[in-house]
Amino acid sequence: MPTYKLRGIDVDFPFEAYDCQLVYMEKVIEALQKRSNALLESPTGTGKTLCLLCATLAWRKSLGGFSTGSSQRKSEFHGSQSDVGSSESQSSNHPTIVYTSRTHSQLRQVVQELRRSNYRPKMVVLGSREQLCIHEEVSLLRGKAQTNACRFLCRKRQKHSCTHFSRVADYMKSNPHIGDEPVDIEDLVNIGRKYGPCPYYVARELHKAVDILFAPYNYLIDREYRGSLNFEWHNSILIFDEAHNLESICADAASFDLSSGLLTACISEAKHCVDLAVGRREESNDKSGNPDNFAILRG
Repeated sequence: MPTYKLRGIDVDFPFEAYDCQLVYMEKVIEALQKRSNALLESPTGTGKTLCLLCATLAWRKSLGGFSTGSSQRKSEFHGSQSDVGSSESQSSNHPTIVYTSRTHSQLRQVVQELRRSNYRPKMVVLGSREQLCIHEEVSLLRGKAQTNACRFLCRKRQKHSCTHFSRVADYMKSNPHIGDEPVDIEDLVNIGRKYGPCPYYVARELHKAVDILFAPYNYLIDREYRGSLNFEWHNSILIFDEAHNLESICADAASFDLSSGLLTACISEAKHCVDLAVGRREESNDKSGNPDNFAILRG
């Protein structure tokens, strides 16, 4: 496997690199060394995902060894009712790489590229309950109904608690090397079906002590998702791959829909408030509610 020295960093690359790939990887390393933002483009077919992975992991490796080969979590899995337990500090001061793309199918391709490289950081892919749940009843649900059912069954002392959730602690303790080799969503599901632990909570527990985490965009953009991740964000490397539609995704995350029926009801309520405020002022000289304010709201 060829090795290239770029800005003082030895980068292992699975093939003989083109000139454009060397330039791309050099710019990635420059941004990391300078702790700066970078907007990088490369034509289709130039292997930019592999370049991005190799350059970033080579830089990270230069800071110190990866977490593979040992379990470095400071706390064991306690079976919290929340999606992720209370915040714990990272086991080392090395930055965590958060690699995001638009869809899980794209992330699957990124994991395949990682397998082709010479780097083996401790890693995990985060997914939703819809993708990872293996409970025979909860897995059939969707959205909030699935989330609420999962949380209910994962509470302690429930008569019909989720057996997959209760097996996570023992599995993580017996398998500290999970994530040392690249694993995808399907791999986590297969582990759950074969050995019993909940794939969703295995991934959630594993993410606390990884060198690189793979997730869809919304895990960084959506405040609720972002708050559930256990990272020191000021010491993390954030990568948005295939980011050409990132602006629209940000707009969607910061937006919500109001139905015409709801708007009609709001207008009716505002009109009723205007009438009440006018009536109170005429009857008892009550000026606590200004009808002009409700009129503005109605407008």
